[in-house]
Amino acid sequence: MRTLPIVRLAILFALSSAACTEREEDSRLRKTWGECTRNTECGAGRICRNRKCVDTPPSPSGSALVPPEGMVHVPAGEFLMGSNRGLSLERPQVQSRTQDFFIDLNEVTVEAWQACQQAGHCPEPRCTQNERPSTAPITCVTQDAAAAYCAFTKKRLPTEEEWEKAARGVDARTYPWGEPPPSCERANFAGCTATEGPEPVGTHPTGAGPYGTLDQAGNAWEWTASTRRPWDQESDPRRLQAGHAPPTVSGPPPKARKQTFFIIRGGSYLDPPASLRTSQRLLLAQDFYSRALGFRCVADPR
Repeated sequence: MRTLPIVRLAILFALSSAACTEREEDSRLRKTWGECTRNTECGAGRICRNRKCVDTPPSPSGSALVPPEGMVHVPAGEFLMGSNRGLSLERPQVQSRTQDFFIDLNEVTVEAWQACQQAGHCPEPRCTQNERPSTAPITCVTQDAAAAYCAFTKKRLPTEEEWEKAARGVDARTYPWGEPPPSCERANFAGCTATEGPEPVGTHPTGAGPYGTLDQAGNAWEWTASTRRPWDQESDPRRLQAGHAPPTVSGPPPKARKQTFFIIRGGSYLDPPASLRTSQRLLLAQDFYSRALGFRCVADPR
């Protein structure tokens, strides 16, 4: 019985060493590629934008910022990002900062995507959307296709810092609505509905975030613009995803190849409550798509 504390200490030491190794590897990769993934890597007065550290732009002055229709304003300022109690990708919790930005109130819908398609700027989704309501979030689109839609609407994909700031505000809340655990009234996650797919956007107004965003917990995972450097996956890169097999994958896995992986956020209708935490983050290959993966856009004040 006396050996139990020693075993626990050994496990804790191993976990701590693994976390340190991961942080050291991230630092090495940053030096190798000359790129950033978070504002905290850029130093005072600078932010990470399009994977490069740039000077922080001045905040718009004068009248109060009025968001475009269908968007909400997230004010500039510092916030706590990540979690010291979460999975390895969520650690450590750090002080981060964003500038003023606007973010879509809802996830981009099937109807909005179809308008982009008809204009010739967006491709067909990788799986059929015919059975989905037009107000359901568009899914089965790759990260670059999502970025193309945002550009078509004169917006862009959010950085993961912007996404998390919009979801948790400045009080480091565990879920967009606060600390109470997820319920089917607040979000659409595993076991909440018999529907095979996301619900129409805005179905759960009581799950709104601190600035009014809807469905940042559950319904569909969301692409961001934040990336990790390419690396070689020994197995099929498409399987490094949110726990769900791609809808159309057959045959043996391809040989190892270099991939760029992007951060996804928010959890989906297929996931357990733990995936709905505001600090939860996963990595996906840029060309991955899933029925449980969508996106929303942000815009900079002019």
